[in-house]
Amino acid sequence: MANTPGWESPEPARQRRAALIERFKKRQRNSRKWINFAEIAESYSREDHSILPNEHKRAAAFDLLADDLLAGEFEENGHSLILFLHPATKKMRWTPAELKVAFDSLDRDHVRSEYLAHCWILQRLFKHWLERHNLEFPRRFEPLNKGTTQLRGRPQRPRERRKPDRERAQLALEKLYPDGLPDQATVPNKTLFRQVSEKLKHLKLPGVSDDTILRAAGRR
Repeated sequence: MANTPGWESPEPARQRRAALIERFKKRQRNSRKWINFAEIAESYSREDHSILPNEHKRAAAFDLLADDLLAGEFEENGHSLILFLHPATKKMRWTPAELKVAFDSLDRDHVRSEYLAHCWILQRLFKHWLERHNLEFPRRFEPLNKGTTQLRGRPQRPRERRKPDRERAQLALEKLYPDGLPDQATVPNKTLFRQVSEKLKHLKLPGVSDDTILRAAGRR
């Protein structure tokens, strides 16, 4: 990883990205909107409930995900929907072309641990992937807060209204940064707010709040 062109990064920048990634991971343990490839592989390596994981099953799960990524199964409108989070790079999406280059130049174990293990898939895509391969949805990926929204009653409706706002913000971010959003030191929040607002105006779409932009960017 350290010798990969374009992946070197000053230590302070790495530390900032590592902290952002760790906060993202903590949120996903509750919401399960995004699911990590490594955790998917881990779940199938222990499907026989053994104390020790089955490394052949772990590798097979990674390879099945990789095969579908290479086949473009995780793309929409020509854009990869696979999130890539690694402190050594600003990249935020992982594409079939990049995975093919990695496989052509590195051994599979290295690709699994240093690339695929840092990929994240939307839960809805994960469920489609499971259906395509006749696999059951593991209970470990159920949202921890799944039952709480029903108890709150009325607050759920505003949450539903906010979803289109988030989607518009994410669309603007993908248009602005197709290769991945730079870190906050490179593009401060204030600059990001302005850019997203201008892009939404250009796309003739309603504006969104600063808070929505931060959530769509994974900065909150």
